Amino acid sequence: MRRWASTAGTLAVLGLLLAALVLACLRVTDPTSRRLVEAVSLTPLGVPLAALALALAGTARWTAPRPLRLGVVVAAAVLLLAHCWWLAPLYTGALHAGGPASVVVLAQNFEHGDADALVELVRREDVDVLVLTDAGNGRVDDLLAAGIEEQLPHAAGVGTEDAVVLSRLPLAWTRRLHPGSESRLVGLHVAGIGEVTVAAVHTAPPYRTEEWHADHAEVLAALTPLVSDPGAALVLAGDLNATPAHAPVRRLVVLGLADAAAQVNAGWSPTWPAGGRERRLGVPVPAFAAIDHVMTSPELVVTAYDTVELAGADHRGVLARISGAR
Repeated sequence: MRRWASTAGTLAVLGLLLAALVLACLRVTDPTSRRLVEAVSLTPLGVPLAALALALAGTARWTAPRPLRLGVVVAAAVLLLAHCWWLAPLYTGALHAGGPASVVVLAQNFEHGDADALVELVRREDVDVLVLTDAGNGRVDDLLAAGIEEQLPHAAGVGTEDAVVLSRLPLAWTRRLHPGSESRLVGLHVAGIGEVTVAAVHTAPPYRTEEWHADHAEVLAALTPLVSDPGAALVLAGDLNATPAHAPVRRLVVLGLADAAAQVNAGWSPTWPAGGRERRLGVPVPAFAAIDHVMTSPELVVTAYDTVELAGADHRGVLARISGAR
């Protein structure tokens, strides 16, 4: 019995260590296959996997030689430190107060969800700019019928299959982010902040892997001159179908965009799946992928952030209060 327990413990430690290692490799690369791209969403699990491997490695009685046991302990400790390092910016960044003026932005994937509930959410949270993705097939018509124009009378993208922006503030201009894109840019003036460009972004899902990579490359190319422009204020909002661990989002951070969750130390904030719409063996899958985002250029700071549940929706919305940087 003791030998069986030792063998089981060894297999458990090695299995946990291998899983944490695979997630680490996915975190530092840019996979091209569908399943690996999807698996990147699970990389936050590397922390508990590596921690458990380290705990078991330090306590289990192994039949393996001492050098191998020591090597596994060191490997588990290194993997734990690496996974914690990657997640740390979501929990430990410097907080910024921002200026006195602010604008509230809500990004919501609206393929599903109750229109009346969304109108109430906009009213309750005093939303200034609502970015909708996956809002085709009459979904915006449902929202208009529910009275969204009373709260947000200005619009761009209505009647198209593109991302839709509804705003309390007048829109100065709008255009697609790049030719053939579902994403769009809008310009607006925020009192006390100045001219702000909102990029309402929606990329292909990762199961269309080649298109997913191409969409993200085009988003990066289109946003680079906007972020690089000194003094320009940019808000990216929408469904990127990618988490902070995915290479395309990491490139946006390197470009100069800061994720709202990281700016307020909100931690790991998954947005999909929501509402029990994804089920496996009849059991609802809990949210595990932070694929909906609000990000800002250095001229702006996020002072408040939350993910919000919309009745009937399969994505949680992302709500952020944004101010000018001091």
